Amino acid sequence: MVSEKQDADDGEQEQDARRPPSSSPRSRRDRDFSAARDSAAECDGTLAALLAAAARAFGEKGLAATSIDDIARRMGATKGLVYHYYRSKNDLFFDVCQHGMALDFAAVEPHAASRDRAITRLRAMAEAHVLTMMERIDFQNVILQGVSRHVNGPSTPEDRATLERLIAERDRYEMLFRGVIADATREGDLGAVRDASIAGKAFLSVLNSPVFWYRERDDETASDRRAIARDIAYFALRGAGADSAILEEEFDQ
Repeated sequence: MVSEKQDADDGEQEQDARRPPSSSPRSRRDRDFSAARDSAAECDGTLAALLAAAARAFGEKGLAATSIDDIARRMGATKGLVYHYYRSKNDLFFDVCQHGMALDFAAVEPHAASRDRAITRLRAMAEAHVLTMMERIDFQNVILQGVSRHVNGPSTPEDRATLERLIAERDRYEMLFRGVIADATREGDLGAVRDASIAGKAFLSVLNSPVFWYRERDDETASDRRAIARDIAYFALRGAGADSAILEEEFDQ
C-alpha cells in the first residue's frame, strides 16, 4: 500500500513537472557571482523593480529588520510576487549583492580595458566608480552589509559559501584597480607604491566613502554628481602619488 506521504510526494512531483520553468523561484544557490556581471541586461522589468525595492529596504533597515512584506509594499505588490522569484529573503539579499557588483563591473571594466595611458584609465575608473556609488547607493549599502556579514561570521554553511563568492568577486574588482595603479607607477605617473595590496585598498576606500555620507539633494543634477566624482577621484589620485602636473593634465580638460 502506498503511504499518504508517498501520495503527497507524488502529487508535488507532478505539480513541479507541470510548473513552467519561468515560475521557478530564483536562488543564489543556482547562481554564480562571476556570471552576475551581465545580470543587469538579464533583468526583466518586474525583477529589476524587485531588486531596486529590496535594495532600498535592505539599505534602510538592514537584512534582519526587513521583511518580504516590506519589500512587496515598496513595489506596490503582494509578497506572492516576491516568492515567484525568490525562495527566501536571504536569496533575495544575496542577489541584490550580486546585482550591485554587476553594476560596479559594468561601470569600470570598459575603462580598465581601454588603450589609454594607465593614469588616464585610473582617473576614468575612479570617476565611474564614484558615480555608480552615488547613483546606485542602495545597492552599494547592501554590498557593504554583505561584506560585514562575512567579517562577523555567516549563520549557515550555505551563507558562508555565498559570502565567500561575494568576497572573491570584490577582491577581483579590487585587482582591476591594483593592476592599473601598478601600470601607472611603472609609467612614472604615480609615486612609488611600497605595497600594491595596501595601495589598492586605500585607493578604493577613498572612492567608497560616499556610501557613508552621500545623500542625494532635492535640487541635485547629474552635473553635480559628476563634479563630486571628479573631486573624489582627484583626491584619490593625489593620495596615490600623482603630482600637480599629472593632475592638471587629467582633470583640467
